[in-house]
Amino acid sequence: MESRVQYSPVRSYQRFKAADRALVLVNQGPESLPYHIVDISEGGLSFRYLGQKLRRSEVKKVSLYHDNKLIVDDIPIKTISDYRLRDNMVPVRRGSIRFKELDSEQLSQLETFIQRFTEAPLPVI
Repeated sequence: MESRVQYSPVRSYQRFKAADRALVLVNQGPESLPYHIVDISEGGLSFRYLGQKLRRSEVKKVSLYHDNKLIVDDIPIKTISDYRLRDNMVPVRRGSIRFKELDSEQLSQLETFIQRFTEAPLPVI
């Protein structure tokens, strides 16, 4: 008998571990800071940072860098999660964002970023 249950993976895109110096600039005006990318896919990314929780309502776009070179600018995003990783004197946090609709140039630049500045695909869980 054929199963009627359709399996669909939780993630739509394969995630890749980001290389050293792969950064995301969270655009919050004059207080914008670059953060280290943990992993990235064509659908979004996660990053780690120190300090207080980011204000979700203020984060509308991000830009991707390697070292100090801009690779993809002004990607519209939606914040998915933001939580504290460790209980240290300085709070280490992990934020996850989903990319909204990208134009064809941004998509091409994102694909290049993933090809050039990631180390390995992460296992599918």
